[in-house]
Amino acid sequence: MAAFIAEPVQGAGGVIVPPEDYFPRIRAICDKYEVLLIADEVITGFGRTGRWFGLERYGVQPDIAQFAKGITSGYIPLGGIGVSDEIRDAIDEVPPEKRWMHAFTYSGHPTSCAVALANIAIIEHEGLVERADEVGTRWQEQLRALYSLDHVGDVRGIGLIAAVELVADKATKAAYPASDNIGVKVGKAMMARGLVTRVVGDTIAFHHRSSRPKKRSAALSTSSARRSPK
Repeated sequence: MAAFIAEPVQGAGGVIVPPEDYFPRIRAICDKYEVLLIADEVITGFGRTGRWFGLERYGVQPDIAQFAKGITSGYIPLGGIGVSDEIRDAIDEVPPEKRWMHAFTYSGHPTSCAVALANIAIIEHEGLVERADEVGTRWQEQLRALYSLDHVGDVRGIGLIAAVELVADKATKAAYPASDNIGVKVGKAMMARGLVTRVVGDTIAFHHRSSRPKKRSAALSTSSARRSPK
């Protein structure tokens, strides 16, 4: 086995939050057998969990982290990977003529990278990671009130990621027949009321981004103006 890859919180699979000791144990196993740990931070990266990256919540550092839309807040396409010093050094030590080379047509696109830098500056200056942690804590507490409803089988989440799972029987957690399309029906009812979210089977998933305070940082605005081309 060369690598173990996982999302810090499984997103498209229904927002599955792992036990607190899961990733520390995975890290220990990977270290023991010299297996790379790769974190898929596409959904959890750049503040959504109340930390810059999802694995930070478990005190774990991956060997490779992949990321995408969060780095630009989805305003423009950009994705990438970050690697540990050990991997970087291993790549740099190979003579140029023997390196495995790869690239994409739009690698390092200056417009996408400029948007990413501006987005990261906003996240830092406006404290959006800390805000996601604060708002996320309150939001998770409020969502748990839904568990009192007869057909809510589970409410789970972390930071600004959450899910409400709908069941036919609360006591047994028995699912609705697939033909009932309960999740789709609830999703449409929510959309009719102005709430757009994601439906995964009979699970209503929420993947929010942190919102900024009402007043934008004057320092950031001034800094951005100085960087703007004439």
